[in-house]
Amino acid sequence: MNGPLSDGPRVLLGIEVRPNGVTLRLDDGEILDIATGAMPPELPEVGGDVSSPLLAALREAAARKRAAKRLFEILGRRLWPRAHLERILCGEGLPAGAVAAVLDDAEAQGLHSDRQFAEAYCRDAVRSRLVGRAWLQAKLREKGIAGELASAVAAAQLTPDQELELACRAAQQRWRRERAADRLALARVQRFLAARGFPTAVCRQAALAAKPQA
Repeated sequence: MNGPLSDGPRVLLGIEVRPNGVTLRLDDGEILDIATGAMPPELPEVGGDVSSPLLAALREAAARKRAAKRLFEILGRRLWPRAHLERILCGEGLPAGAVAAVLDDAEAQGLHSDRQFAEAYCRDAVRSRLVGRAWLQAKLREKGIAGELASAVAAAQLTPDQELELACRAAQQRWRRERAADRLALARVQRFLAARGFPTAVCRQAALAAKPQA
């Protein structure tokens, strides 16, 4: 339909019950697709009046259904942090309240959470990159993960022993680019490791362990 929607009372012209929801048709041409479990008990019979408060509740329920459908489409391709999902859904015109409610429900059902995203991101990063916990934490923060959660997940996904092993492998790669094994080269290797998020002590230990013998 064209033009803005009115908030005034409407007349219910039709109800279509389907396996995955209920479709309501109003007298001004507005169509509301609502999940079966979200149908209000005070819905009138066909031909009855839909009050303004009931209309607002029906529109909110329809918005939640649209948000849930879109959310499952997005998560079917890959995980995203909540902040990113909110930007996508709200950017598509879905009401912020409906988006928040749908994301809360998805998290309560174990379908999505920032922790799940952070754990999956860290696992993938550690498999494909030679990086330390600080690098993981920084990337998670950039993606909208809270600092405390980012730190906890990075620490759980990358133990100190694993971090040292990755640092040694990264140091070996960096030493191959050095033409000498002097103090200046050692400093460059340590700076390289620090830029990849390894702690200072680990940088020195790994750089010395991987240093070519004269």
